[in-house]
Amino acid sequence: MGISKRGQSLKDQVVSCTPSISAERAEIVTRSYKKYGHEDPLILRARALEDILDNKTLYILENDLLAGNQAPRPRCAEVFPEFSTRWILKELDDFEKRDSDIFTIDESVKGSLRNILPWWEGRCVQDRVLQLLPQEIESANRELVFILTSLSSGVGHIAVDYERCIRYGLRRIIDDSSRLEAALITDSQEAIEKRNFYRALRIVCEALIRFARRCSSYAQKLAAEETDPERRKELSGIAEICSRIPDEPARTFHEALQSFWFVHLVLQIESNGHSISPGRFDQYMYPWYRRDLDAGLLTRDRARELLENLWIKMNELIKLRDLTGSKAFGGYPLFQNLIVGGVDEYGRDASNELSYLCMEVTRDLKLPQPSFSVRWHAGTPRRFMTEAASVVKGGFGMPAFFNDEVIIPMMLDMGYSFDEARNYAEVGCVEPQTAGTTEGYYPSGFMNLSKVLELTLNNGTNPLTGNRIGVQTGKDFDNFADFHEAYLTQLGYFCDLMADAINCIDSVQGRYVPTPFCSCFVDDCLESGTDVRRGGARYNFSSPNVVALANVADALMVLKEAVFKEKKVSYGSLRTILRDNYDGNEVLRQRFLKNYPKYGNDNDEVDSFARDITLFLDKRFRRRKNVRGGCFFVGLQSISAHALFVNSLGATPDGRKMETLLADGGCSPAQGRDRLGPTAIACSVAKIDHFKVPNGTLLNIKLNPSLLETAEGIQHLITLIESYFTMKGQHVQFNVVSADVLRAAQKSPEEYGDLVVRVAGFSVYFVSIDRILQEDIIQRTEQSSFG
Repeated sequence: MGISKRGQSLKDQVVSCTPSISAERAEIVTRSYKKYGHEDPLILRARALEDILDNKTLYILENDLLAGNQAPRPRCAEVFPEFSTRWILKELDDFEKRDSDIFTIDESVKGSLRNILPWWEGRCVQDRVLQLLPQEIESANRELVFILTSLSSGVGHIAVDYERCIRYGLRRIIDDSSRLEAALITDSQEAIEKRNFYRALRIVCEALIRFARRCSSYAQKLAAEETDPERRKELSGIAEICSRIPDEPARTFHEALQSFWFVHLVLQIESNGHSISPGRFDQYMYPWYRRDLDAGLLTRDRARELLENLWIKMNELIKLRDLTGSKAFGGYPLFQNLIVGGVDEYGRDASNELSYLCMEVTRDLKLPQPSFSVRWHAGTPRRFMTEAASVVKGGFGMPAFFNDEVIIPMMLDMGYSFDEARNYAEVGCVEPQTAGTTEGYYPSGFMNLSKVLELTLNNGTNPLTGNRIGVQTGKDFDNFADFHEAYLTQLGYFCDLMADAINCIDSVQGRYVPTPFCSCFVDDCLESGTDVRRGGARYNFSSPNVVALANVADALMVLKEAVFKEKKVSYGSLRTILRDNYDGNEVLRQRFLKNYPKYGNDNDEVDSFARDITLFLDKRFRRRKNVRGGCFFVGLQSISAHALFVNSLGATPDGRKMETLLADGGCSPAQGRDRLGPTAIACSVAKIDHFKVPNGTLLNIKLNPSLLETAEGIQHLITLIESYFTMKGQHVQFNVVSADVLRAAQKSPEEYGDLVVRVAGFSVYFVSIDRILQEDIIQRTEQSSFG
């Protein structure tokens, strides 16, 4: 069918906007903090959000059918000074000079920020955390053994219960909070905190209702000025919807979409956290879709047009990150994961007509957001998989595929009930949770497993700086078993250090930047009177990720065989060779690369290293407790952090030279080392125990477009996915693009502005990411057969 005329108009308006920066929110929130700084943090945060919603600039794009915006214009990033300021002041004149995530910024905005931001010194989250971090954590973070997320940003990474607002409206939340507060006996500090929580909830809900009324008045004003009768009618319709939504229950599909959008938008405005994900959109939206169709109030084409509108609005949102963050999360991603398919609470297939409509809209729009995903189970209809595979053929990295047969049992092991596990959604890249039940703090950081290996080789000392930042595990080893044990000792040390750091950030976030609006839509927060950032959710996890699993597996194989068994080089000589970046030892480096088995080729011995390290990480992190009463769960996903670590790591025993990329994804093979085709990749990766990676595993596979040119090719792709999932893989996603096209885009970026590719758990415009990430995608093995 293709994109509707309205959809094309909206897409053109949004995509053509150059990313920019606004100081509007920063100005409002600074005034608010000065005015209400004496209040409890819950009330302070509520008042700040109230002031933003009462005073922010409004716009409605031409042909738009949904109201509400984050910033004064599309693809405009607001500044959140309550989280961090130093990097903004430092980089203020460089946002337009970046290699990726480039932003324009007016001199007036710079002036405003230079005036505002110094007030936040010592008050923002980052400053408070840095005052608490022990020296050993600060050193490990500075020298990039690991990086910590949410140090200078909100947490995000959540799928809330959107249906609560759609079905019941905010007025019910307001009434429930009043009833619960009235029942309190304020004879303790805990009771006073609960009272503040309930008051904060009412403040933010009433603020959103007033914001909706502002949108209604604005739409009515535009309608009065509109000369086209059809558009005047549309604007009046927006005004009517916003006069009762979101405080009242949605009556129509259009109202349900508007209710969803208001909640989704304000979650973004409240916390500066990305990966705020729509979840199982086809499940909670279907009743309104079906009811309107049956009543003759909606046609399929009109529903599709409304969905196009919503998808495009998700691309209006954008986030400002520091230079390091722009490399770790390159391409302006917001990771708004929307998932369809899977099973219902009885284990039956849950796909419906809205599932297919969502696939169609995603396929035709080819936009980076939302991050579109599908669930697979043994009873998934062939039609569903064929449609999903046809979307893959479009070549923009969607959808990602997730395996119910692994994730549901895994979530039961995490403590979820059967109903909750079967109703899981995906958050951000590959993080499973049940919407409206969980604060998972995903991902709370990224650890470079290859850096830990380098520190083990050098007895805890970083050879690039000369600083001892690890534990002393030995200067020399006579056998591989002792070295392997030393590596696990070093790894365990940094797991514990990272957990300590994450708990420190988590504590500061909960104390100073609670999220009362988000808490409205997370189970048990209202009942317990506790903010989601303070442990109010039913399930509370912290979820660090690791990077370079494939590189370490390959390196351990070389160490075991070439160094300790064959003695091609001594342990001491190897350290020198690596320190010299293989200078004068290219023959040896090529031997390391070519003569020893590599992960991703279905070799049990090297694959076992990846499996065993994963099991070690699961046990080590799982035993730690977080400050919200939950535990730690590891993830195998790099986002684009594997590119960030490039310059902080020397040469490694797998044959990788310094300043060469680490393996992408999380459990993907290293670039160019998977030589036996996608079936061998699937067999290798499936040997990892995916049930023991609750924060998600991420597998990238790159296919030559010619493989999907025929219906037979589509069926081969489905067979590959289903075979991998039958072997108990958790997730897989595909780039379907040739290296020739990517090289052409590098050469003539102005001609490939709409080329969307998959980086890791997200898709971005290829020309928007820096050269390192572009090369990463190009260098990934391009599979030319399904063998």
